[in-house]
Amino acid sequence: MDVKEFIGSRVRLFFFLSVMILAAQSVIGTIAEPGVSLHIRYIDLLSPLEIAFLCTLPTVVTFSRKKLSVRQMLVRHAIQLALIEGVMLLIAFLSPAIDSSRPGVLLLICGAVLVIYVAAVLAGWFGQLSASKKMTEDLRKLQENAQ
Repeated sequence: MDVKEFIGSRVRLFFFLSVMILAAQSVIGTIAEPGVSLHIRYIDLLSPLEIAFLCTLPTVVTFSRKKLSVRQMLVRHAIQLALIEGVMLLIAFLSPAIDSSRPGVLLLICGAVLVIYVAAVLAGWFGQLSASKKMTEDLRKLQENAQ
């Protein structure tokens, strides 16, 4: 994968994460603080974008110009997941809006990160699978036209 493709995939990941983080915040807030009404300032609406940006940064560990083995990619994904979990826990402990003294809240955050991570990896994989099928079909058409 070249740098341009990698950056494009990170931009798509950023927007995917923004939507998923917003949904996770809603679910976690509903579970952790049922019945509590939020008084949100407009600036607070940017938090999913900020979090998505911070969670996109650790994905640099998966970049490689050469083809990686399955083992190498799994190790890089494990490191990436650990870094993202660390970023999210750091945000939880630094944010006055999150009650990080409650272990249940931290477990919900870690679980949400894991679910979103798996969803993002699967979305990327399905996107690559779709692109691969299209290239295979285009190649097949090209071969048919050459004969």
